Amino acid sequence: MYKNASDWHCWRRVTRFLARTLPLFLLLSVISACQSVAPVVKVGLVAPFEGRHRDVGYDVLYSARLAVREINAAGGVDGTRVALVALDDSGNPEFARATANSLLIDPAVVAVVGHWLPETTETAAPLYTEGNLALFPGGEEPFAAIDPATLPPKFIEAYEDVTPFDETPGPYAKPAYDAFQMLFQTFAAAQEVNGQINRQSVHAALEEASDR
Repeated sequence: MYKNASDWHCWRRVTRFLARTLPLFLLLSVISACQSVAPVVKVGLVAPFEGRHRDVGYDVLYSARLAVREINAAGGVDGTRVALVALDDSGNPEFARATANSLLIDPAVVAVVGHWLPETTETAAPLYTEGNLALFPGGEEPFAAIDPATLPPKFIEAYEDVTPFDETPGPYAKPAYDAFQMLFQTFAAAQEVNGQINRQSVHAALEEASDR
């Protein structure tokens, strides 16, 4: 294989050099790849996906998917992508408390849209306040139910496009969509002022907006 001892020693030097430099090269490649991945924040959506109020839950779920899909397709909020975490509380205050606690223990969840019924929102709201997790109270003003007949055709078309069976939007579809749009505006304000989107910056941005 080797013509002489000189060739063998040369090959040994090459292999030793590669053994030392390749792991470093691979490490730098991994770091570079990680740095190129856009940051992600999670948004909780809590609604009754089971039980007698399930129509409300799916009405808001499709709007949430539509809003998240649109913001991510546009590059996210200043480069930060949004992930939706949808949880069912079945319209039950006890379940609402449990879902609120499960969102609170995940630090990547920076805001919640829910719970769409007065009794479940009332139960969960103090928990979010205590945990400094911003709540956009779905089902209450300015996100209360509206007449679906007033919805613009473009919204209806976009909504039906994200549903599995071309369901039509109900009274909570547009309020849910509007809640997420306000949420994204709050994220942008938090990013601009604090340089990042987390629970503290989102909460601060909401407080600043309410003081205006």
